[in-house]
Amino acid sequence: MTEQIQADLLDAALSAASAATASAAKPPAVNPSEHQDSAAENLLRHPDLWRAGQLAANTVHKGLATGYAGLDKLLPGRGWPQAGLMEMLLACAGVGELRLLAPAMRALSHTQERWIAWVNPPFIPYAPALEAAGVDISRILLIHPQNHKDTLWSVERACKSGTCSLVLAWPDEKKLKLKDTQRLQVAAKQGGTLACLLRPQSAQAQPSMAELRLGLKAGTEPGQLRLDVLKRRGGWPVQDVTLNIDTATGTRHRRQQDVQQQLTLWRAQHISAPQAPLQDSQETPLHAFERPDRDGSSHVEQLVH
Repeated sequence: MTEQIQADLLDAALSAASAATASAAKPPAVNPSEHQDSAAENLLRHPDLWRAGQLAANTVHKGLATGYAGLDKLLPGRGWPQAGLMEMLLACAGVGELRLLAPAMRALSHTQERWIAWVNPPFIPYAPALEAAGVDISRILLIHPQNHKDTLWSVERACKSGTCSLVLAWPDEKKLKLKDTQRLQVAAKQGGTLACLLRPQSAQAQPSMAELRLGLKAGTEPGQLRLDVLKRRGGWPVQDVTLNIDTATGTRHRRQQDVQQQLTLWRAQHISAPQAPLQDSQETPLHAFERPDRDGSSHVEQLVH
C-alpha cells in the first residue's frame, strides 16, 4: 500500500513538472489587435509619412530659412527643404521669384562650399544685383543645355552629385512629365540638394512629385509678392499670402528707366552687341536681359562681373 502511494505521488510530481516545462516553453499569447495597433503606430511615426493637419509637430527635418518669418511658419521644417524638389509656378517671369529665393541663396553661398546652379535660365543673371543682395557670385554656376533632355540630365546630375546646395531650373513645360519630377525628387534627396523648378502657372493642373509647390503672382504694391502654398508636407494648402520682398532682400523696386540706364552702362563694359529693351518686371535688377542665342551646344560657365 505504501509503495502504491509513493508511486502515485511520483507520477503526480512528474506530471506537474512536465506541465510546468510545457507552459514555460510556450510563448505568451499575443492579441492580434494589439500587434496591429503597434505596427500602425510605428508606421504613423515614420518621418516620410505626410499627415495633413500635423505641420506644427513636424520637426524631424529642419528646413532652410526662407528669410520671411511669415512664410517659414507655413512650411514644414520652418523653411525651404534642405534636400528635395520644390516648384514655383509663375504668373509671369520676373514676378519676384528670384528675390524670394535671394535670402536662401545668400545664406547658402556663404555657409556652404557648394555651387548654386542655374540650369537653362531664360535670362542672364545680373551679377551686381545679386552681390547687392548679399550673394557670393563666385558660387553661381550657369548651365546652358542644348535641349530639354540635356536640361533634365543636368539637373539630375547636379542634384545627385552633392556638389550643389541649390539648383534652379527652367525646363520645357511642354515636355516635362510626372516621372521626370519623380527622378529629380529622388536625386535631390540623394545629393542633399534643394532643387527648384520654375514653371508657368498653368502647370498647377499637372501632377508633380515635388514636395512643395508655390504659386506666385505680383502684389498690389511695388515690392510685394502674393503667394499660394499649393502643396506642402503635413498641411493643407494656404491661399493669398502677401510678402514684402523688399524688406528681406534690402532692395527696392525701381522704375523701368532707372534699371534700363544701369543695364546700358553694364552692357557697355561687358558686351558689344546691343540688347532689346526690357519688359517691365519686378525682377529686372536680377534677371537683367534675355539670354542671347547659342550655337546649339551645351556649355557651363561661372557668373562673373
